[in-house]
Amino acid sequence: MKVELSEIEITHIMDALRHRVNDLRAEHTISGDAATIDAAWELEEIEHDLMEISARRDGWGDGAVDRFPDAALDMVQTGIDAREQVKASSRAAQRRETKLRQGERSDQQRVDLWANDPIDW
Repeated sequence: MKVELSEIEITHIMDALRHRVNDLRAEHTISGDAATIDAAWELEEIEHDLMEISARRDGWGDGAVDRFPDAALDMVQTGIDAREQVKASSRAAQRRETKLRQGERSDQQRVDLWANDPIDW
């Protein structure tokens, strides 16, 4: 759904949200109800989103640039792929997996165990 608002309409909505958030926080201090404070946080997030949208002039929100730049996503994906590739070819990971399946523990694991570990019962 798409709704077009003028800047003054956005300002009125943000003011109304701010008043409601303040009311909910005051109610929460009296009642201590967790749902009340959750609602306050949700409304505050909406207010902040509206504030960001109204302050941007680069077309954000209309599908033009409302996502990360492709270069940033490509860099992150390349890092993820490289890490997965290293993990797939790691002999150390394979040895740990094998030892774990066989129930073996390394010297470090034996030292770190609690004296009354339920595994040893």
